[in-house]
Amino acid sequence: MLGEVLILAWGASWPMAAAAPWVQEDDGLYTRVSIAQEDVEDLSGWRADAYAEYGLTSRLTVTGNIERVEYDNGADFNTDGWRSTLRYAVIEHGPVVVSLEAGLLQGAAIGGRNGCDRLGTEVRAGLAWSGEWQKRSTYVFGEAAGRFHGDCQRERFAFGLGQRTSENVWSVTQVWLERGDTNAASDKFQTELLWRTETADFSFGYRKENGGRFEEESIFLALARQF
Repeated sequence: MLGEVLILAWGASWPMAAAAPWVQEDDGLYTRVSIAQEDVEDLSGWRADAYAEYGLTSRLTVTGNIERVEYDNGADFNTDGWRSTLRYAVIEHGPVVVSLEAGLLQGAAIGGRNGCDRLGTEVRAGLAWSGEWQKRSTYVFGEAAGRFHGDCQRERFAFGLGQRTSENVWSVTQVWLERGDTNAASDKFQTELLWRTETADFSFGYRKENGGRFEEESIFLALARQF
């Protein structure tokens, strides 16, 4: 039973840092590392991931992500995964961005098991807006994505809202809705506070996921930097 729960939990996981329709400037580099303490059913563990974006041109960005999950009381379920995509800005009109993205991924830490850990493809479309709302710097985005691993398929919808609450602090909220085969139904909510400095961005957040047959809670710390 526990193994089935972890299959569902892994399948519902998706790197938070990888979600956003924006592209990097030409030769721009963005990096982010995070670590999360997770509790799912009777297991307690740690999830670490590293993510990067690099602007090949002003409209084309390459992304890369590696992820590792380890459980303090369930080493047999430790796993990892990787993901790499190309993101293209189809429309950049003032504060509005529309992008398309496609790439490869592999590993249970990102895709799940039952075939979803095999080499697969991902396609994604996103829409984003940034500007002033209620006299505060604000951004919103939405994405629709699909992942395909032969006999395993997943669809996900993501929505995000970020708003500056003070000079150097942002409040960021995200929601993910995922459906697919192998009972991969998941609803995930995440909220975080981001402290922006001249050197880097520091985040502290909370995430909760309801996968139907399991519930998972986690807290995370993240460090991001734009070069």
